[in-house]
Amino acid sequence: MPSRRPHFSVSLRTFLVGLSLVVLTLPIAGIQVMRIYESALVRQTESALIAQAAFIASMYRAAIIEQGTQDWSGLSRAVVIDTENQGTGWVPRPPELDLATSPILPPFPDGLADAQPHPYAAAVGGRLHPVLKDAQLTTLAGIRVVDPWGIIIATTGEDLGQDISHGQEINTALRGQNISLIRRKEDIVETLPADNLSRASKVRVFVASPIILHDRLVGAVMLSRTPPSIVQALYAKRWLFFQGAIYLLAIALSMALITYRLMARPISRLAHQAQQISLGEGRGMAAINRHHKPRLKEVAKLQDAIVEMSTTLEQRANYLQDFARHISHEFKTPLASIRGAIEVLGDHRTAMSEEQYQTFVNNITADAQRLQRLTERLNELARADLGQTQPCTHLLTTLFNNLAYDENQIDLVIDDSVEGQEQILDAPSFCAALEVLIENAAQNKATQVTIALNQQQNLIIRDNGSGISQGNAEKIFEPFFTTRRETGGTGLGLPIAQALLSRSQKVLKLVQLRQPTTFEILSEPFVLDSSIPPE
Repeated sequence: MPSRRPHFSVSLRTFLVGLSLVVLTLPIAGIQVMRIYESALVRQTESALIAQAAFIASMYRAAIIEQGTQDWSGLSRAVVIDTENQGTGWVPRPPELDLATSPILPPFPDGLADAQPHPYAAAVGGRLHPVLKDAQLTTLAGIRVVDPWGIIIATTGEDLGQDISHGQEINTALRGQNISLIRRKEDIVETLPADNLSRASKVRVFVASPIILHDRLVGAVMLSRTPPSIVQALYAKRWLFFQGAIYLLAIALSMALITYRLMARPISRLAHQAQQISLGEGRGMAAINRHHKPRLKEVAKLQDAIVEMSTTLEQRANYLQDFARHISHEFKTPLASIRGAIEVLGDHRTAMSEEQYQTFVNNITADAQRLQRLTERLNELARADLGQTQPCTHLLTTLFNNLAYDENQIDLVIDDSVEGQEQILDAPSFCAALEVLIENAAQNKATQVTIALNQQQNLIIRDNGSGISQGNAEKIFEPFFTTRRETGGTGLGLPIAQALLSRSQKVLKLVQLRQPTTFEILSEPFVLDSSIPPE
């Protein structure tokens, strides 16, 4: 036989909260990924500009050495050099910009006109100018090389000879320090998709580096470029973007499938089963549902409630069918007797003696009284079955001392084991059940009834009556079963007592047939033993 998988379940609230969190994280994760990717594009642009700045600075130093000069005082200035990597020969410069933390500054300020660079520096810059113009066609970067006082001597733009030393990037570089900044673009150009997509970005990356020769500042270089926009990057990665969309779609479909399997399908099945119950087709549903245990706790509870309701309704329907059959039988006999007696009196009254007439009248009276007792007992049984009360704690001796019974016919003995004991029960129905048991004992010729508690704190009721035969032991709790039908017995005493005790969550059990006849009142749940108790 294959082993069953262990069953696990979660609450509906936990499932819905988890599902909402998953749905919530998808757009948040997407936004965060886009933001991180935009920062990566900025750092990628910064790294490219740093590399280009280092290359242009090397070209400028080489041009100065190749040009040759004796007048260093006008071409250079003293500056404090960063000695962190001095002596190693390696001066790496990692990118540091981040859209989340780096401030976005206003556009770079305009240069001041009519500035005069050093003639020697201007001559060296003139050699670099066409090279920078040519390189811009590939790098797309704006490049400016300045002399030690911040005057542009080579550029890819139209600002040659302007003084830009007041700009933060150039000012920092002229002090011998590297710097990277993010600035807003001066103008945002709306373009078509076919145009240069990089112009759609709203910021521009600026990188500035000092140019050092023989521990003296001979100039600075500043580069700027608009980083690739997220649209441009996504277009370049459109297949990966498509794969991501497929992945998100798969997640959404998976979540929909999980929701259907865990919630929608079980509820739909329960709705169908509830409809079957309403049409009277719910028999055997308990066994069917055991193979479809829902994973959600609330749905599982709902299923158990429907199964329990179906089982209860089925049992109630069977009970009502049997009960109706018994009532029909119990009422049919006295009614037939009354009808027959009335017909005989109607046809032969004049031919009857007074003694015969009185015999028929007595028979009619006895049958009418039996019908009245049956009706009263049925009302008592209905009230016991339909009673809705809340059990609470009661002192047993107080209840037993207030029981209503014929003291001249029965001697009620309360055992010492009951003294001071309390139990949770519905007092009116519990006392009514004990009174039925005492009345039943009296009808079986008992003169004494003893009530005691055993070691399990269950009540024991003993009587010294005639007892119960072995053949009748299994039938005494069946409605309408009686051995005293000729003396007016209805067979509803013990079923009524059982129904009354159920309102206190207790069960009545026969434990001994005679010498003495003994009943035990146990707390539910209790499984009735099919074995017959000893005599």
